[in-house]
Amino acid sequence: MAQVRAAPLARVAGASVIAGLAQIATVYVLQPLLGTERGAFSRFVASALRLEEGAIVASPAVSLTGVALLLVAAVLWGILFRTVAPAGNAVTGVAYGLAVWLIGALVILPLLGALGYGGPGPGFLGMGFSGARSAFVAAAAHAVYGGLLGAMLGGPTGRN
Repeated sequence: MAQVRAAPLARVAGASVIAGLAQIATVYVLQPLLGTERGAFSRFVASALRLEEGAIVASPAVSLTGVALLLVAAVLWGILFRTVAPAGNAVTGVAYGLAVWLIGALVILPLLGALGYGGPGPGFLGMGFSGARSAFVAAAAHAVYGGLLGAMLGGPTGRN
């Protein structure tokens, strides 16, 4: 069996950004189809971090900052993926994306809620935003992120 070499960092970063943009697009496609509340997650995070006192300011700078933060997180998670699954493919990527979602829903969201957000909290698996549909949108978006990341970095042939 040949030794698996990890992809170069630039390739991981590029694949992560593309997968992160696909994840964002998935949310924007699924939210209106499933009737989930747009912006509930953004308001929660902004308030938990004491940004704009929880208000979403409709300005290009704020929108670009939010997208930039999500893409930085996508790259960091992508680097971790390449570390834990150097021979990963689309299937392992989907599993990884769902694991990232679970970590976010079970650890990160409760920690943000503990920072003293005054509104309704995220609830179990983030269902406090718009119920089970909200959790489904988040899980599906993370599965798209992971699957695309795994496909771009490994592919079904296991090439690197």
